[in-house]
Amino acid sequence: MFNQPTEAAFGGFFKPAEHNGHLILITVVHSIGKKFDTLRNEEIDQADVDIVDLDGDGQLREHVNVTHKAIVSRLTPGATLILGRIGQVATKSGFQAWALQPFNEGVDDKKAEAWVNAHKPTFTQAAPAPQPAPAATPAPAAQPPVNTTTGEIAGGVDLNDPSVQALLAQVQGGQNPAPAQQAGGTPPF
Repeated sequence: MFNQPTEAAFGGFFKPAEHNGHLILITVVHSIGKKFDTLRNEEIDQADVDIVDLDGDGQLREHVNVTHKAIVSRLTPGATLILGRIGQVATKSGFQAWALQPFNEGVDDKKAEAWVNAHKPTFTQAAPAPQPAPAATPAPAAQPPVNTTTGEIAGGVDLNDPSVQALLAQVQGGQNPAPAQQAGGTPPF
């Protein structure tokens, strides 16, 4: 009934050459940071993303590292549902760089929408990085239906309710209550 996850479904590096011209859906950008690349001997941009090749196998791959500048520069941490096509662009130095290029509106977006709708039970967008919880504020004390000091009745109170009648009798020292006034001085009717 259940399938084990494949090794390819988790982690690894995104290799644009294997997806050239393909429609790519980045379902969530977990983070963007710098990492030291020993081959280049410099720090490079790196994004941790969940990604789907919609022209490939259509399988969601989680926490994949993307290190191509022309792709990472188009992403922001916490962003969701980024759609584009993998291609190449010329750099200032005359080389070709892998990039996330615009998708074909009216066609590619419909394909991506169909994938998202088909995978809703198993696919959930990750929330942006957790924020510190705000300091807990005490809940306001519940207001009694009748102010025991003034005898004033809160708005929306049913004056025929036996518990309200008993409370009114207590406030007025056991005497028969006078016609009650709602808060603000307006009659209850």
